[in-house]
Amino acid sequence: MEQSYKRRNLLKNKLLKRIILSRNLQPIATLLAFAPFIFVAVTGIIGISSGAKNFSVVFTWILWSVLLALLLVPFLGRSWCFLCPIVWPGELIQRKLWKRFGSSKLMNLRWPKILQNVWLQIFIFIFFGIWMVALVTQPLVTAIAVIMLITGATVTFILFPRRSFCRYLCPPGLFIGLYSAYSPIEVRVKDRNICLTPTSEGGCEKECYSGSENGYGCPWFEFPQNMVSNIDCGLCTECFKTCPRDNIALNARPFGAELKSESMQRKPDEAWRALILLAFPLVYTAVLFGPWAWIKSWGDLLLYTNSVGMIQHFFYIILIIDIVLGIIPGLHLLASMGSKLLSGTKDISTKRLFVNYAYAYIPLGLMLWVGFNFSLLMIEWSYIPVVLSDPFGAGWNLLGTTHLPWMPIALPIPIAEVAFALSGVLLSLKVGYNSLIAIYPNRKQAVRALIPFAILTTAIAIVYVWFYI
Repeated sequence: MEQSYKRRNLLKNKLLKRIILSRNLQPIATLLAFAPFIFVAVTGIIGISSGAKNFSVVFTWILWSVLLALLLVPFLGRSWCFLCPIVWPGELIQRKLWKRFGSSKLMNLRWPKILQNVWLQIFIFIFFGIWMVALVTQPLVTAIAVIMLITGATVTFILFPRRSFCRYLCPPGLFIGLYSAYSPIEVRVKDRNICLTPTSEGGCEKECYSGSENGYGCPWFEFPQNMVSNIDCGLCTECFKTCPRDNIALNARPFGAELKSESMQRKPDEAWRALILLAFPLVYTAVLFGPWAWIKSWGDLLLYTNSVGMIQHFFYIILIIDIVLGIIPGLHLLASMGSKLLSGTKDISTKRLFVNYAYAYIPLGLMLWVGFNFSLLMIEWSYIPVVLSDPFGAGWNLLGTTHLPWMPIALPIPIAEVAFALSGVLLSLKVGYNSLIAIYPNRKQAVRALIPFAILTTAIAIVYVWFYI
């Protein structure tokens, strides 16, 4: 279970440790994040219908999502989950109203074992992804989506224990969780031997999982002594507060170090998560920035014109599903079959290659998401000061910026996109080669097995860059 990469415990800084151990840190951060999302719902319902002039669309899709993809996830992993306002009402009910955390007082249900994976989360993400055009153009749709997420989270918190919603349902969590595996921040135990010491011999009582008077048991159902991945750790900081042996560290580590670890278990549902999240930046880029205007018009499920109707909407949905669940996974399957054939060995199954190598797409997928959001910010940034001055589109001019013209910064986009895609390819091939070395006993076999994956990885990057140059 030990991970061999270099790391540095950031909590050696006494001020940072004091901040992390504060019981007020998370409630204050969550409350501050909750306010703008309530405002998103209000402005989306009663504000102007133009997305470019309404706070709900501009804040959610040009500011928050861009901040998430460009900074928070790549550099701080699941830091957003620490302050996520979506779960605040439900978590407040569990922690304060019922005064017991870890079980549901209403029905005492347990999350079904068959759904203890990310499959349901994947399909919810795809559902929201299909509505992407309407979400980024229609304030009311964005408001409804935010209300649905908050309501769904609250109901789930009432019915099921801890953060079942976050782990198994939350659509943003699908993206945040997977790519946090590449980030340079992790929560891990300092010395696992301390955790393994029996209680009778002076060991702890696993307060990090069950909770104590100092804090709550892990909301994410994670057992810190066994953690080897960031994917299901929400950085809630409760384990820092509850551990009686001060045995939890907040480590800085090299980017992608986790993906090189043999301790990280590769699972089929997570492999599909990686492939689907690799497909969506291609889809979003094609729809919003591609040369085919008809795709975007077909994608707005609320826009009915003389030339666009339900049949076009239906074909748009089929097209998205085909790419996300068919074409990209299908190409990866073909690459896995080709990899097995070129390796010259029958001992390694195609399924094992399919699952294990899918994790190698994490760096490329992350870079494509970064690139897409970078372009979105460069093109749409000038809408931010406009809506801050007039959030409802009601003719206000609070900051004097309401009439600021649209000012896209297009010049750096092609260069930046090539750089993002190229770095993603190189980093993915590095991770992929390391994963194949762990599978094949012979380096020559690993190199031959890498060839189909390298071709596919490069082809995906080329298709993506084509939309920008």
